Amino acid sequence: MGKKLSKFGSYIWKHKYFWTIALFIVIVCFIDPNSLYHRYQLRERNDQLREEIAQYDEKYAQDSRTLRELQEDQEAVENVARVRLFMKTDNEDVYVIDDEK
Repeated sequence: MGKKLSKFGSYIWKHKYFWTIALFIVIVCFIDPNSLYHRYQLRERNDQLREEIAQYDEKYAQDSRTLRELQEDQEAVENVARVRLFMKTDNEDVYVIDDEK
């Protein structure tokens, strides 16, 4: 057992630069808080957040157009009241048909 351990130790000592470089690469790529893997995860999260921001910007623009339309057009207000809120005038009946099960 001692001979094998001595042989292993001499192998490590002969290739000390290789093991030092390998350890450095492992630390830089995986272990360090600023590792390449961590930076990759942060970049992916950043891309996801940018996509989400773009979606919210698009929704904001659409809602702004709808609000502007509601402020300017009386028929749009009536349409929203009838379709979304199921309101009606005094002389008509409204039937709601739900297709979802």
